Amino acid sequence: MRELSGVFPATLTPFTTETGPVDEAWLAEHLRYLEQQGVHGVLPLGTTGEGQALSLSERQRVIDGVLEHRGTLAVIVGTGCASLPETIALSRYAIERGVDAILVAPPFFFKGVPDTGLLAYYRAVCSALPDDARVLLYHIPQVTMVSITPAVVEGLLESHPQQVFGIKDSSGDAATFATFTQYQGLRLYGGNEAIADNAMKLGAYGLISAFANLLPGLVRAVYDAHITGGDTSTAQARLNALVKLIPGNTPPALKAAMPWITGLPRTSVRVPLANLPDAEAATLRAGLDALMQANA
Repeated sequence: MRELSGVFPATLTPFTTETGPVDEAWLAEHLRYLEQQGVHGVLPLGTTGEGQALSLSERQRVIDGVLEHRGTLAVIVGTGCASLPETIALSRYAIERGVDAILVAPPFFFKGVPDTGLLAYYRAVCSALPDDARVLLYHIPQVTMVSITPAVVEGLLESHPQQVFGIKDSSGDAATFATFTQYQGLRLYGGNEAIADNAMKLGAYGLISAFANLLPGLVRAVYDAHITGGDTSTAQARLNALVKLIPGNTPPALKAAMPWITGLPRTSVRVPLANLPDAEAATLRAGLDALMQANA
């Protein structure tokens, strides 16, 4: 299996219309763009990839498409679903097809679930997979409303230490990320660009980024600065300027901007998300033009 350090765009899933199918040709073009921009791998079917808006069979086809066109890129796939059987089925599918790791978010419909229940869920997923499967836990409580607590992590390290490979923390809370660093051997991935610099300082193995779909060089600059001992504060400031342009729900803004920055064709989000209104798109484009000029 491939190395999983570095910068991983949490890739967009392109749709032909807001209610249409996945645009598989766009997906392949996007992977080539990202590979040319020097990212280390990709993470399809996460939050930015609108994974929960796709059927199980659609997610399987996206996995197949990404693996077919991956080139040199490592692939981590989001396989968390609302139900345990579907999470197991999709996780098995991804592992059998040859992905390098899976990212499993907590089931998100029921809130306030006990640690014992969430631990049992993750144990059932791990037990259904090969011993050499690499599983990343996906901590994004502001979206799922379910936290992955130390008790859950410790329970999994006790029962499935070989499979629990790491944690992607997208909470945006530096203290939470720091808490996860106590677990020796777990690879930690920063999932919030606003604290990417801090995550790297705390030992992040890589950065998984929505904004790397559009301008991967800004994210790569933070990662590279740490690896080489360069100017991390300047790199983070440039990334923060992009983050400020696209607050909140990122897929509509990123998909609006992709043709302007990358030259890729226009693509759509899927309902219940909505494509960016023209007025908001114009404001975003002006901001991106200014950002590009500043970084020229």
